[in-house]
Amino acid sequence: MRIANSERGQRALAVLLVAVLAVTGCRGRTAPRVGVVASTSLIAAIVDAVGGGRFAVTTVAPAVGCPGQFDAKPADVITASQARLVVNQGWEPWFPNFVTAVENAIQGSRTQPRFVTASTQGNWMVPDVHKAASREIAALLAELEPRYADVIRARAQRYETQVDSAARVAKMMFWRRALPAVLASEKQEPFLTWLGFRMVATYGRAEDFSAQELTRLARVAIDSSVQLVVDNLQTGPEAGLPLAQSLKIKHVTLTNFPLGGSYPATLLENAEKLANALE
Repeated sequence: MRIANSERGQRALAVLLVAVLAVTGCRGRTAPRVGVVASTSLIAAIVDAVGGGRFAVTTVAPAVGCPGQFDAKPADVITASQARLVVNQGWEPWFPNFVTAVENAIQGSRTQPRFVTASTQGNWMVPDVHKAASREIAALLAELEPRYADVIRARAQRYETQVDSAARVAKMMFWRRALPAVLASEKQEPFLTWLGFRMVATYGRAEDFSAQELTRLARVAIDSSVQLVVDNLQTGPEAGLPLAQSLKIKHVTLTNFPLGGSYPATLLENAEKLANALE
């Protein structure tokens, strides 16, 4: 009897262990995320939104700085050399040298990342342009992981719906408002024009300002009754502030890239800053 009971006990324990291993084994077999390197946070935000957690995305250029004037770090090169996909928007002057550095780092390796320059033109902070970019990035991810293609496409469609919803809310913030004439950073012109602001003049980077340029802008602002100066965070958050102060008009700084959050959230934050400035 003791032997029989012992055998039954061992069999029961074995069954229990198999059940436990089956459950924990399923959890342990989660496929590793596919490495993707993005030159900007705009690309990274799209990968996060449509990838469904299946891609580990790394942003090379910090969103708070100017992605056009940036030197990649050795750690970025190493990360890119181990990724499956490296994507840039197409205007980054540092990207060709970055590709060369990565290619040198992977010499002799059996695998190498695919380098892609996005074909979507225009400012990706404008909703319609952003949606076009999201479709392009989603197609790249689906090609990279064909088994998840249907899921990626479905998430991309939902993402477009979210962008449309955020765009409608942003537009509603200015519904029935008489929008003022604006003087702004050239990087913010597409977004401001999309919202319906009347652009009087634009200016470049803060370090490119001269006394002659400030005089020109002041004259234009006075002649056109400008009521708002809009700076771009990445190219000079206070570039137009002295001008706004001297003319005693409102000033606001917007971001041209998501700062760690989603694109829809960034879109609404920018719109809200503008709406508050008009109060």
